[in-house]
Amino acid sequence: MNENNTNINWYPGHMAKAKREIEEKLKLVDIVYELIDARVPYSSKNPMIDDVLKNKPRLIIMTKCDMADEKENKKWEAYYNKKGLSVILVDSIDGYNVKKIVPLSKEILKEKIERDRLRGLKPRPIRSMIIGIPNVGKSTLLNKLVGKKVALVGNKPGVTKAQQWVRLNKDLDLLDTPGVLWPKFDEKKVAINLALSGAIRDEVLPIEEIGNYLLDYLKKYYKDDLAKAYGIDVSLDNYEICDEIMKKRGNIKSTDECFNLIIQDFRNCRIANITLDRL
Repeated sequence: MNENNTNINWYPGHMAKAKREIEEKLKLVDIVYELIDARVPYSSKNPMIDDVLKNKPRLIIMTKCDMADEKENKKWEAYYNKKGLSVILVDSIDGYNVKKIVPLSKEILKEKIERDRLRGLKPRPIRSMIIGIPNVGKSTLLNKLVGKKVALVGNKPGVTKAQQWVRLNKDLDLLDTPGVLWPKFDEKKVAINLALSGAIRDEVLPIEEIGNYLLDYLKKYYKDDLAKAYGIDVSLDNYEICDEIMKKRGNIKSTDECFNLIIQDFRNCRIANITLDRL
């Protein structure tokens, strides 16, 4: 496998439009919430975003932290902090850290808020834009922040199709945006990690390729969890592992079905709390 480049192009028309709209609306907001998936905290960070945002105040929100490896969460949080970025880990399902987002935003914007106060401007809600790649959990977080369902939610890319303003409360107005990927993946590993996390459609990459990659990764970093999850000898090669799983399960009839099972078990946290990006 060539780790350095890939010819995968994944840039549907609505994503190009969404990028333009983000650039247009940026001047209307005080702060940007950039969401990244804690399971793939490097692969899910859109490299175009830094160019688009420039010096706009930003809070990086690492979503799905409950599904990722806790030790790796801490390492990535420290990594982005070292780059001068504010970071918070959240679980948008049970609400872990969600209530800390507004106070942290006020802390990031305290100089601007103080300048406005000295100019005699009345206090107003913080205006924030929420951005990130598809299936990173934008709509789930939005619904948790508001406390009711205001955005479509689905465990697949491309659910949000258009921008929408949402009044959260007296403290925060949010502009929700569709998931935006970049035109071409330069690293094969990034493309595979995005496929495994569900950010790009399953059909884009061959299941055998991403299944083999995932198994190799699990054997390297989560060997004991893999052995326990399937009751198998993980020193076997990947196709022998699939043969063993097929014998045990009975209802799985092909290697592709076996790879799909392992991928779905990863996505649903049935093997372990796994982080696919390592520092």
